Amino acid sequence: MPRSRAALAALALAVACDDGAAPPARTPTPLDHATTGTIAGQVVVDGAVPAMGTVNFGSFGECASQHDGPVPTGDLVVHDGKVENAFVYVQDGLGDRVFAIPTTPVEVDQKGCLYAPRVAGAQVGQTVRYVNGDALLHNVHGTPKDSSAWNVSLPRQGAEREIRVDHAEVMVSVRCDLHPWMQGWLGVVDHPYFAVTDAEGRFTLRDVPPGDYTLAVWHERLGTKTTRVSVAPKGAAETRLTLTAPR
Repeated sequence: MPRSRAALAALALAVACDDGAAPPARTPTPLDHATTGTIAGQVVVDGAVPAMGTVNFGSFGECASQHDGPVPTGDLVVHDGKVENAFVYVQDGLGDRVFAIPTTPVEVDQKGCLYAPRVAGAQVGQTVRYVNGDALLHNVHGTPKDSSAWNVSLPRQGAEREIRVDHAEVMVSVRCDLHPWMQGWLGVVDHPYFAVTDAEGRFTLRDVPPGDYTLAVWHERLGTKTTRVSVAPKGAAETRLTLTAPR
């Protein structure tokens, strides 16, 4: 292995975050499921959207060989004005409610020298499992501003590491130091009301208590936006978030 890659591999063995440690116990606020509702909607973009670039694999033939033809960078996936991979979440309105930490991990793969999914979400304290789906060395380097960073090695196909983030943050950048084009994002919030938009730009937040909320959307190229949403008892609130195309 070239010296530079060996150095990075050694660096990736160092973990500077809560790597799988159990979160402290917490007592969830009771939720009356007979009165909860939903928030659903769509994220769209206004204006002409530039074409995505393509990944430059450079000398990494082991990555390029896993793909047929050019590979889009994945940072601006828009279908007829509908925005995919936007992170939507309740930003305000839940008060001091406490929510149980899910026991099911969020899983992110490194496949074809790309993060899959590129954008993911988790609750504070929830396990996030990073997996190496490639038959080559990767690492996972997360750099949150409000929690400790992590830098873990995934040296072989099938290797996995689990991390937990202990403070809410939208968004956390996740990269692979060995392959500089590999960019992922992790949105961390302290409640279960978040989603990543699908290919139609749609999202649904379920089991939301009645109330008035600030709903926010984040996108890596299109920026952020907020809107107010009210959920009636057993109600179904609909909304549309419009982002502006980059100039």
